[in-house]
Amino acid sequence: MVSTFGKFQLLQQIGGGRLSEVYLVSRRGAQRGPNIALKRVMPHVITEDAFVQLIVREAGLMTRISHPNLCSCHEMGVVDGAAFLTLDLVDGCTLRALMRRLSQRGGALASSCIAAIGQQLAGVLDYLHRHAQRPLIHLDLSPQNVMITRDGVLKLIDFGIARYLDGLDPPPLAGRIAGTIGYMSPEQASAREPLDARADQYGLGVLLWELCWGQRLFRGNSPETWRRMRAGELVRADPVVERPDELLALIIRLLAAEPERRFGSMAAVSAALAKLRIALRDDNAIDHVPQPSLSALVSHLLADPTFDRFDAVNLRAAPQTPRDIPTGETDIDGYEELVIEVDKGEGTPAAKVRAVVPDGGAAAPTRSRRPPSSPFLEAVGE
Repeated sequence: MVSTFGKFQLLQQIGGGRLSEVYLVSRRGAQRGPNIALKRVMPHVITEDAFVQLIVREAGLMTRISHPNLCSCHEMGVVDGAAFLTLDLVDGCTLRALMRRLSQRGGALASSCIAAIGQQLAGVLDYLHRHAQRPLIHLDLSPQNVMITRDGVLKLIDFGIARYLDGLDPPPLAGRIAGTIGYMSPEQASAREPLDARADQYGLGVLLWELCWGQRLFRGNSPETWRRMRAGELVRADPVVERPDELLALIIRLLAAEPERRFGSMAAVSAALAKLRIALRDDNAIDHVPQPSLSALVSHLLADPTFDRFDAVNLRAAPQTPRDIPTGETDIDGYEELVIEVDKGEGTPAAKVRAVVPDGGAAAPTRSRRPPSSPFLEAVGE
């Protein structure tokens, strides 16, 4: 691995997929400061302006949102043709890493912890849907995009395919399906437009289902998986441990195949989970044995030197470069080495970076019997 990137020292890769890599970095030189997270476009896709635009757009989007359950974006820029942005480094672990460790040890989260996770995510999603400067939907509620601090605070990350609810400035998807396989709503997996805030309700439901049932709702990337995702077809299975009926009913409602059968808003979801947490406060385990809080559990895991807090095992099994991404030589003279401080006001860094999306009509949604092939789809390693 290259040890430096512009003014940054690359310490450890902590995330990534088909389009981008995420590193734990420190600043080089005397003024090193605290470690931060750096997200950059994968070198083999820098030939595509649309992928550069995703980073530029994400940085501009994040300047307009601020919430305790979000990370702050500090700066963005381009080094040697690779667009990047820097973010707060969360002192904690991914939800995927926590779930993997529990599965390895045959454990399960207490229902009160699941309700706490759901309430925090519902709260930040309600902020994004209704109270942000420009309301938006996230559309990528996968476990690797949720961080948990040692204090039990959730941080929602990765806004690469988020959309403004006013329909303006959409991500440069060129009609392709975008999202994480197995964590999309039926309307998102079917490329039905327009998408609205109820798609995030379904994504939240998939996360909570996985926490309760101890297995994925949609596994793999087969034609059958895509058929079930698009139909919103749930599997018949029992939760890994006994769960309150109220929690299971809430999750099933979030997972309604028809958006109109879900909750009226994410605020209503948050209120329902808050009510459930109160009911579970003194009865957070079926056998009435007190369970550790979310903060105590994360702190315990972080103290274990064998715990892979960023779930880096997935990086070693990352999908290969899809065939429809150009990988040949390219002239990158148009990309200067630059750093742009993120404007916390009305400005946006996008104007200073060449990132023009090529013209062209939107492609029709994939209807073949094969799973869709798109550079914007992420697969989660088993």
